[in-house]
Amino acid sequence: MSLQEDKTNIAILGGGPAGLSAGYYARKNQLDFTLYEASEKTGGNAVTFKSGDFYYDSGAHRFHDKIPEVTKEVKSLLGDSLKEINVPSQIYHQGKYLDFPISPLNVIKNLGIRKCLSIGWEVLGQRSNGDPNNFKSATINKYGRTLAESFLLNYSEKLWGIASDQLSVKVSGKRLEGLTIKTLLKEVIGGNSIKTKHLDGSFYYPDLGIGQIMDCLAEKCGSENIKLNKRVSKISHENFIPGSIEFTDGSSTKSDQIISTLPISILLEILDPLPPTEILSIARSLKFRNIKLVAFFLDKDQISNNASLYFPDSKLPFTRIYEPKNRSVKMAPTGKTSLIVELPCFETDQIWNETDHVIIESIKSQLIQLSFIEEKDVINAEVRNIKNAYPVLEKDVDEKLLEIDKYLSQFKNLHLIGRSGTYQYNHIHDLMYSGKMIIESSL
Repeated sequence: MSLQEDKTNIAILGGGPAGLSAGYYARKNQLDFTLYEASEKTGGNAVTFKSGDFYYDSGAHRFHDKIPEVTKEVKSLLGDSLKEINVPSQIYHQGKYLDFPISPLNVIKNLGIRKCLSIGWEVLGQRSNGDPNNFKSATINKYGRTLAESFLLNYSEKLWGIASDQLSVKVSGKRLEGLTIKTLLKEVIGGNSIKTKHLDGSFYYPDLGIGQIMDCLAEKCGSENIKLNKRVSKISHENFIPGSIEFTDGSSTKSDQIISTLPISILLEILDPLPPTEILSIARSLKFRNIKLVAFFLDKDQISNNASLYFPDSKLPFTRIYEPKNRSVKMAPTGKTSLIVELPCFETDQIWNETDHVIIESIKSQLIQLSFIEEKDVINAEVRNIKNAYPVLEKDVDEKLLEIDKYLSQFKNLHLIGRSGTYQYNHIHDLMYSGKMIIESSL
């Protein structure tokens, strides 16, 4: 083991959105900190890749104006490079395009009046008698079987990788919140001008991808406060007071406070001494969903005008495709575009371990069959692996996290943030706000 490194007041473990935000606010408040990132680049799962003259993100990322003080901070960081975008998303269902989130008049137009009458009857009165504590039953109870089976259940099972009756109700988010009698009446009276207000099509986006936000945060943290290629191997503690933090390269450090964005299951495994057996057992039962990104670079001006296109059909392996150029014209050269396909999977799935060539050819064939692209349009293609993209929120997740929280609450100076660190499905504005709150609590 090498000589002990200089002690830092705050050690931030992980350089994704949450870790960078904690570092940004620590620097802003003149606090001593060091951020340790396991890879050779900060940004975590919110980075922008460059391939030739094309740019694309590590997911269909958007920055939403949900927390005014965070939005104000991001605007100050990026200036004119941050643009307000008004681009809706849609659902691809049996060859038709439906608004996302669901728009009542759009459903009627695309599905026909008979099916919509059936849906209306279900939404107004029919309910299942299943367990409302799992996603499947709660969704059928709220929206009726027809809508649930058409748009939510298959899609969610593809995304999360487990049966819908084993998922927590939390995974539903706001996917169907637009489908209410109230919004139907508003649309009948007000038309498209009313509809656009409740569709989730307005967001902020940087000129050169979501990674531009992360790069700005890293720059403000200061390169002297960021150490790359530092993978944590052990966190020693005595009486729940952390001692040294050790890294796989043989170095170590000490800190008064630790802010961890590491996947919570990994964090518990590297504590020394280890947590009780029952806590480790719970941690090992937590699952994370990975994403395979397949990027096609095309000699074509545009495929569609959507921000994202969702695919609930269980016969298709992908859940979502998006065209980066529709977020910013600078994401592709003039006259060309790209199409990014998301394939959710676990590390044990065949597709995660399949060769890039096989995956590219398979997805290309399906996109051609669906008439999204033609063989002659494809300039190039590549695959990217995104690990731990989503925590899999099973129906008993709250009970599991409660037990873990009870154990970790005994540590007086250990703070958890981030999607993986807290095992919550949250967004960039949430992650930035959590970094701000943790730093301000330490002042």
